[in-house]
Amino acid sequence: MVKVSILSFASALVTYTGMVAADHWITVVNNCGVTANPWVADTSCTYSAARCGQTNAYTGPTSYTVAPGGSAIFMLPNNFVGRVFDKGSSSACGTDGWDCSLLEFNFDNGAAATDQSYDLSNIQGFTRGMQAVPWPSNAGCQTKTCFASNCALDQAYPPGNEGDNAANTSCGAANLGITLYLCAA
Repeated sequence: MVKVSILSFASALVTYTGMVAADHWITVVNNCGVTANPWVADTSCTYSAARCGQTNAYTGPTSYTVAPGGSAIFMLPNNFVGRVFDKGSSSACGTDGWDCSLLEFNFDNGAAATDQSYDLSNIQGFTRGMQAVPWPSNAGCQTKTCFASNCALDQAYPPGNEGDNAANTSCGAANLGITLYLCAA
């Protein structure tokens, strides 16, 4: 009887550890006055087609419903390429974030000369002000802030224009978390 209890405990601990183990965390904080609906999308076979079949899959929840003042966490694996965006209360955004403001990221840990990188993008349309704050503050990581469609080019890609990569920020190969504030920090 004791062996079963110990085995059950060990199994539960392994399951729990697997659930919370992640290499990158994106915490979405809803500072909007309305409910947010953050989504995560894998773009390795679309916008990052060269990485198709070479990245890790994300198997967690793809979306949350977050009340004003609330938050949600996406725990993402190394070698995951994707984006997080707020679909809001409408379906104006596609399942890959098309037509939305979004946080894009490339978590290709381990590859020589491949840093972690992220940016805020309004290329396909401005729908929500955002601020991306990296943690821990690794060398090279920068906070990116864009609460209007005409924010500075070094903060976000503007609507309809990919710009010159000034909005992109790269960090070292360490694991990276990002707090994404919706509407205001």
